[in-house]
Amino acid sequence: MSLAILAAMIAIGAFAYLRVAPGVSAIPMQWSLRGEVNWSAPRAAAFSLVPGLAIAICAIFAAGGMTAIFAITGSSLLICQIIHILLVRRWAAARQM
Repeated sequence: MSLAILAAMIAIGAFAYLRVAPGVSAIPMQWSLRGEVNWSAPRAAAFSLVPGLAIAICAIFAAGGMTAIFAITGSSLLICQIIHILLVRRWAAARQM
């Protein structure tokens, strides 16, 4: 299960890098309550942050013998990654108007 979650995160991140907000070099990472971008990250870092974090957490859990916990944590991170990509898509679409 852990490897499937990691593989899905990497695939989704690669897809987002290639298809979401093409031509934009700085991807928003955080928005204010008013919908304004607080800070951005370089494109590669933005779409690889959550998968990289998941790999690090999985390694820590595996070293501690707690691989079962990663299914919950990994699923939560996967949901966060998908929400972030959807928000970036919405931001990019609004920017083109």
